[in-house]
Amino acid sequence: MKFELIGISLIAFIFSMYQLIQRKESPVVGAFYFVWFLLFISLFIASDYEDLLSENIINTFAVLFFVWLTLLPPLLFGIINDKLSQHQWSIKHLYIPIVLFLINIFSVLYFSVQKNEKEFTYEVVESVMTYSNFIIILFVFPISTIYYSFLSYRAIKIFPTFESIKNNFERSLLFLFVLLYNIYILIWMLTNYLIVDTTIKAYLKSYYFIYFIISILVLLKISFIKNELDVDVPDNSIFDEIELRLKEKIFQEQVYLNPGLSLNSLAKELGTNEKYLSQFINKTYNKNFSLFLNEYRIEFAKKTLVDIEYSNYTLEAIGALSGFNSKSSFNSTFKKITGETPSEYKNNKGA
Repeated sequence: MKFELIGISLIAFIFSMYQLIQRKESPVVGAFYFVWFLLFISLFIASDYEDLLSENIINTFAVLFFVWLTLLPPLLFGIINDKLSQHQWSIKHLYIPIVLFLINIFSVLYFSVQKNEKEFTYEVVESVMTYSNFIIILFVFPISTIYYSFLSYRAIKIFPTFESIKNNFERSLLFLFVLLYNIYILIWMLTNYLIVDTTIKAYLKSYYFIYFIISILVLLKISFIKNELDVDVPDNSIFDEIELRLKEKIFQEQVYLNPGLSLNSLAKELGTNEKYLSQFINKTYNKNFSLFLNEYRIEFAKKTLVDIEYSNYTLEAIGALSGFNSKSSFNSTFKKITGETPSEYKNNKGA
């Protein structure tokens, strides 16, 4: 079973990389399937090659298994963000995997040098590594899966019904993509912790192969839909109407200050659809919706930071006024667009 899982996850990764080279897929999709491949490789080597490989190599693959596991939920959410082009995916989502990676790698390196198991530091390092990985597998990974699945479903914003599938097939496919992942994790937990009957386990584990095949087909269909939408370019009169209404919403109503504004909600306010609005922004401004929106937010923030009227406001409050959901999102976006942090900008302008 492990060898078959390595094979099918490798095929999924290779296919996603081929799509990436063809510019039909994003790097986060390739990273998602690459992590699946590394997960199965680590599990396979750590459990089946104890007699052939050195103890250090076995230990390295064994502890890296937990790192790959923690990467899956945030990468799943990253795919949803990428497909919807509505939110920025921050490096903060990788903090837990990065910390766990550093703990485990340091521990393995330490054990390769220090062989005296009775040393106090040896016991401390071993305890930290062991408890960290136990906490990951028992608490962090399940909670992370629930959390990022919730964020993904919330971003998709629809529950597939006949009407919603007909009106927004792409979002329905994204819902299916997340659901397939959730079913996989549920079956994995059932077969490892609750179900003991080998026949039932075998039937359930057959889903593992179905998952990779269907999930790839779902993403392929979404890419196909996007390509079709790119080909379907409206005439200039439609773009002219969008431009007129968009300027009114931006300059008079300042809709960009709404932190919950999405491509879909703005398109509805303009009396158009996501496809035409996205094409208009890409063609006219040569940028995606997220960057288009954030540049206006940062311009508003820049004026507010040096405005005496707001001198007593905290940076977090100014970020909220500017349309950002969090201080970290405000800081990272501000730095990305201006090259300075909000506090640096405020100090440099003498406010």
